[in-house]
Amino acid sequence: MEQYQSVNSHASLLYGQLKESMRDMLRLQCDYQLSDELFWEAFDNRVLLDIPLNVNLYAAMAMQR
Repeated sequence: MEQYQSVNSHASLLYGQLKESMRDMLRLQCDYQLSDELFWEAFDNRVLLDIPLNVNLYAAMAMQR
């Protein structure tokens, strides 16, 4: 039973991280409407590589490019 609880809590933690990363991607797309190239660059870093992303700072820097 302990092993099941530990696996379940680990899955909940991973789900929470995924949920936050997807929320970041939605904010980038809806609030800032970045080009596809910039959006997928952010996606690769935030979702696939799990690198924290300050959405506002990233969008500001992307707009300056």
